[in-house]
Formats: sequence, C-alpha cells, structure tokens
Amino acid sequence: MNNFLSQNSRNAIKKVARNYETNRCKSLAKLGLSKDEYRDKMTAKRAKIFVDFEKNLKIAKENLKARGFQVFEAVDEDSAANRIIEFLSDCNCVIKSKTNTGQEINLREVLTKNGKKLYSTDLGDFVVDLMKVEDQHYVLPALHLGSAEIARKIKEHYGDEVEAKPETLTHYLSKKIREQILQADAGITGANFFTKTGEIVLLENEGNISLVTRLPRKHLVICGIDKLVESVQDATELCQAAAIFGTGQDQPQYISVIAGPSKTADIENCLVEGAQGAQEVAIILLDNGRGEVMKSSFNEMSRCISCGACLNFCPVYHQMGKNFGGKFAGAKGIIMATKLGKYASLSKAKDGGSFNCTLCETCVFNCPMKIPLDNYIRKIREQQNQRKLQIKQNKEMIDNAKKTGNPFGQKDSSETPDKLYCC
Repeated sequence: MNNFLSQNSRNAIKKVARNYETNRCKSLAKLGLSKDEYRDKMTAKRAKIFVDFEKNLKIAKENLKARGFQVFEAVDEDSAANRIIEFLSDCNCVIKSKTNTGQEINLREVLTKNGKKLYSTDLGDFVVDLMKVEDQHYVLPALHLGSAEIARKIKEHYGDEVEAKPETLTHYLSKKIREQILQADAGITGANFFTKTGEIVLLENEGNISLVTRLPRKHLVICGIDKLVESVQDATELCQAAAIFGTGQDQPQYISVIAGPSKTADIENCLVEGAQGAQEVAIILLDNGRGEVMKSSFNEMSRCISCGACLNFCPVYHQMGKNFGGKFAGAKGIIMATKLGKYASLSKAKDGGSFNCTLCETCVFNCPMKIPLDNYIRKIREQQNQRKLQIKQNKEMIDNAKKTGNPFGQKDSSETPDKLYCC
C-alpha cells in the first residue's frame, strides 16, 4: 500500500528503536531512577505552570522584554509569518536549527516566498533536504535513511566519494553545514522552553544551535506559548527528561540559556548591547490554537515536551512513518490536526490516520509527561463518528453488525471471513 514505508525504512526505524530502548534503560539505571517515579516527578514539575497560565505568561513576557528580547505575539500562522518577515526584513541568508513550531507554520515556504534563502543546520534536517524526502520523526528526522543511500546522494549532488559509514558521512556533512552557517545574516531556532523569569532554554547534541544563536547578527526564536516553565532549573531538569526519553541519553550534550542579546561592559563599565553574539534577539510566542487546547478536555497535551518517545515503539508509526499522524506524526499528530492551525479539523485527523491507531497504549507508557494519548484518540473517533467521518472498513463493519449482528456479515461458524477487521 502507498501509505506504508519501504522495507528499508521500516528496518531502519526498528533498529533505531532497539538501540533507543537499550540506551534509555542504561541511562535510567546510571542515574538511579525508577522510570515510573521519574515520570510522576517530571509530570508534576511540568504541570504547575498551567495552574494560572495567563498570569504566568504575562509575567514571562514582561521579563523577556526587560532582558532585551523583542517580544511578538502571534495568534495564528499568518500573524507569525508577518512577524518573521518584519524582523528579517534586512536579512537574505537565514539558517535554522530543527524547529517543530517552524514546521507547523510552514517556515520554509514563508521565507522562500519572500526571497530569503533558508538552510538547515541540524544534520538530520540537512540530510532530508539533500535527499529531497520528507522527515519521519520530529527528533530524529532522518532515522528512516541508511548510510548507503546518503552516500549515493552525496556522490550525485556534490560529486564526492564518501564512505558509507555514519562517522564518515557525519564529518563530511558537518563541514558543509558549517560553510552555510558562516554566511548567515540571521538564525532561527525554536525553544525547548522559555521561563517565567525571562530566559530561553535550548537543548542539543550537535552544537549547531549554539552557532545559530550566536554567529549571525540576528536571532529569532519561534515558540509555542505552551513551552512556558517556572524557572531555568525546571527547564534544565525537563531537558534531561527529554534526552532520556527522546534519544536514551542521560543528558543532552549542550543546554543553552539565553537571556537576551549579547552585551559587554568592558569599556568604562558601560553596558553595551551587541558584542560577539547576536545583536538582536526576538521571540515570537505562537498561540495557533494552544490557548483553546489548555481550556479544553485535551488540556494535558499542553505538557508535551516534544521528545518523540510516543513514536519510538508505536507499531503503526513503525509501518507508516508520518503517513500516520501527518505533520507532527503519530498519536500527537492526530490530536494536533484537530486543534492547531487554521486548517485544524476532524477531517484532517481522519486523513492523518485516526482510525489506524491500534489503541495499544505504547505511546502512553513511554510518555515522560504521562499524556493520555489513547483516550484523546478515542474522543476524536467519537466526535468523528458523530459527524459521520468514518472510514470505509468501519462503515462495512457497522452495517454488517446492524444487519446480521456480526461485523463480518452472515457467516457460517466454520467459514473463514474473506475480510478481517481490527479494533
């Protein structure tokens, strides 16, 4: 079927998942952590900011401004696009780190439509761009691609023979990425978290985000309002949780805390903004439906830290990749398809595969924030059923059950059904 990944891609994803499971177990053991107790602790830490969210967000915006950030609020994708072009009006060459919020608002399309050149600096994103394929994971975008096919593409695109080994390919492509970073006028990142006290917190492994935020003269942060946390301490602890549950590491390689534009007081103790780092830093705080999610029966989705753990053992994702869930992938993608953006709808969730979910709860057991994804999928299916948004197979089962009392239709007890249905 067209919705299924190639066998090579499925094998690559399974290999990554096996390695991830081993590494996560080792990291939890090394840190002396019980998985379930740790999830309880991190969930409680993440949840407290939402007790009086609007007040906390107002305080955060005031503190961000006081630290020198240009703070823009965007109610939707269009207003975010306008703010991006406004801030980058004098920039032609733009680099970006991996940003799921940027993907949500179609960042590449926004910039290219306005004559800007945009280059990815995350190695996985860079590979996906090079291969001209869709990313398949919002933490590990190129996990479905093998070394041999990447080496072939390098030969085709650059004319260079590179050994088809992860280490060799990484070193080769990292040099290509660095060349683009050094040419940039502006850098764009997301934010893993922003704090009530006015800081941006970013985690990474490659070191590209540090360069994106410091080398160009402008740094733009695009961030959902739901990424707010109480403090830098809470943010760093949640960054560790994202590393453990996202890739199986006990810590990310880097955690950056940004508290405004670069500055110095080395001459006459006079504080001047604009030194070796970014001279201007702006943050776009995107709603795009998040405020309504917080007030709805889906409010626990706001705790998501975008670690990708919900995908790593999902049996449907392993077969279909982002054909299950769409832009965000997996159960999260199904849910967000009904909530975020001007095109959010139950129909979009159906197209993303809401009825493909097996409700096995693997995503729930692996979520460090204990988000009840399976219950949310059930709610969405109930709403879809009320609006007669059923898939063909379900309609057949329902009709058969009404006519014969059997989802397979009128069958002899010894007869094998010619069609089998799941769930």
